[in-house]
Amino acid sequence: MNLKRLFQPRTIAVFGGIWSDYVTEQCQKLGFPGKIWRVHPKRDECFSSSNDLPDVPDCAFLGINRNLTIQVFSELRELGFGGAVVFASGFGEEKDGLDFSIRLEKVAGGLPFIGPNCYGFVNFFDRVALWPDQVTGKFINRGVAFIAQSGTIAITVMGQRRSLPLGYVITLGNQQRLAAEDIIRFTAADERVSAIGLYLEQINDLSKFIDAVDFARSKGKPIVLIKAGRTQKARLVAQTHTGAMTGSDTFYDSLFERLGIARCENLSSLVETLKILHFYGPLKSNKVLVLGASGGDMAMVSDLSRDYDLDFPPIPQIEYNALESSLGDRVKINNPLDIQVATWFDYKKLRKMFDVLLRCKFSLIAFMVDPQDETSVDTESFDKAIEILLEAVRERNLVSKAALISSLPESLSKLTREKCFENGVVPLQGLPESLEALHHSSKIKRIWDEWSIPKIFLPQNNEIPKKILNEYESKKLLAKHGFNIPKSYLVTSDKVLEVSKKICYPIALKVSNPGILHKTEVDAVKLNLKTEYEVEKALSEIEGYGDDFLVEEMITESVAEFILGVTLDNQFGLTITVGVGGVFTELIEDKVTFFLPVSREQIICKISELKIYKILKGWRGRSMGDIESLIESVRNLANFVENYSDSLVDCEINPLIVRSVGKKSFVADALIILKEK
Repeated sequence: MNLKRLFQPRTIAVFGGIWSDYVTEQCQKLGFPGKIWRVHPKRDECFSSSNDLPDVPDCAFLGINRNLTIQVFSELRELGFGGAVVFASGFGEEKDGLDFSIRLEKVAGGLPFIGPNCYGFVNFFDRVALWPDQVTGKFINRGVAFIAQSGTIAITVMGQRRSLPLGYVITLGNQQRLAAEDIIRFTAADERVSAIGLYLEQINDLSKFIDAVDFARSKGKPIVLIKAGRTQKARLVAQTHTGAMTGSDTFYDSLFERLGIARCENLSSLVETLKILHFYGPLKSNKVLVLGASGGDMAMVSDLSRDYDLDFPPIPQIEYNALESSLGDRVKINNPLDIQVATWFDYKKLRKMFDVLLRCKFSLIAFMVDPQDETSVDTESFDKAIEILLEAVRERNLVSKAALISSLPESLSKLTREKCFENGVVPLQGLPESLEALHHSSKIKRIWDEWSIPKIFLPQNNEIPKKILNEYESKKLLAKHGFNIPKSYLVTSDKVLEVSKKICYPIALKVSNPGILHKTEVDAVKLNLKTEYEVEKALSEIEGYGDDFLVEEMITESVAEFILGVTLDNQFGLTITVGVGGVFTELIEDKVTFFLPVSREQIICKISELKIYKILKGWRGRSMGDIESLIESVRNLANFVENYSDSLVDCEINPLIVRSVGKKSFVADALIILKEK
């Protein structure tokens, strides 16, 4: 599908009344160099219909009701135009709109359109504004693309007072024909686009979305995103807004991380992250230096960074010595660095300090400053300090990138931001969002370098009957894929004592009944049985739950218990979850999710995020767990999933008992559900 005629037109047809007035005005305001043809049957200055146009338009803005939209789209298609903005609502997001959606799909043929229920787009590169509202912005040669499933949020981002250079602002509406994945691919291919921002309520086609993100990665275009739907209330709002059906947020988090997409919580963080990426692309590492003339500011930097993957390493020794000799004894050379007020007013020291620091191998050096309002007080000292930083950046071949950070967003005036832009220094506004932006910007490159694009194993033939394997069968199948299982026997009640003698005490005795998925909840498990008497007593207590019993070796040593689970989701396919196991799985929310394929490095990275990981590392003098055996178990499960991707419905290992270093991990309980062949 060719999108250039739609988004980079030379001729435009505008249909409708007051909404089309705005479109025409904004195109003229931007200085659109092509032809604009107004179409309205009752206005003297307009063409009466599409058939009266002097030539075939490249694209059209359809600011008309849904009935007329379908009629006019059909006429334009016959003429051979290139695509449309469908402004009208009342299609897929309304109960009575399904028929209109079907009719629109039919008349559109293979032509591209955005919407329906769509606010349009602005292309600042080519001075195009198919936008029924005021446009805030101007022509630029290079900038970010912002793609939104909300017209209001697109307006907000367009009007931001943070100096983010916008090249495209494109709204999606219902995503009936063109979805986010289509626009990502289109904007990523535009050499003028530096980075891509997204606001989404749904993803239509997950595989196409992943392919588009992979394409953007290949073009070096990082993506920053807000995905609505973290809460149930947000999901309900999204459904009524655009007919969106939002998926599981846990899966989305894992997917976005795997793809190297920076997921932000709010527009402030999204804009600041995009600013860094526009200026510098993904930062080469998470090693940053922040400095300022306030101990309080530096303390806030340290506190607010605690939840982010940011590293504030010591200043290298050579540069440390140079700073120490120039700044004096009163300044303690740390990172974050409080240069104190005396240095602020000593401009020679300040310049020398910047020259020294910009030689350090940090990914970014940020100077924290909050100038006063220049309309009410004298800001000379602030202006001078900022100018010294800009001079140092202009005159040196930088090793580190440079930024200006204000603790309050409003502290950096438009004049200051523009000076920073002109001199290659990124102006970051608001300390919390700036630190989050640094976190995201430094994480993208690592993921690009180390993590592959995931494969989605989607469910097939869901109507096929399913077979629940009992614990014995499940464990035997897992054993074929490298898992360690206890010595065990599946027998009737009359054989329990006989086989118990073949296993060294203590033993575990369990009811084998596929109808009981969680045996501990009904007390159908008896553990640590040490004598024949205890076995007989336990058997008498659980005989009523089934006819078959699992007698197995008791694994007595345990450093930590984990759950390893496989979930089959209609949108995300097969995924692996690792977290706290045993009876506390539902109580303690401590888990991570993997998409396949998964590497050893990815496993280590993710499981180290778990709280229970600290126990494996020897919490408060306890024995260390065998982390390698846990890693191997996750890899074994991943291989099992790929081998059974066409038939696997569910798999749960709970618990996987991880023992001390050098000892094997064991599957203590397992459940597998397969599609019957």
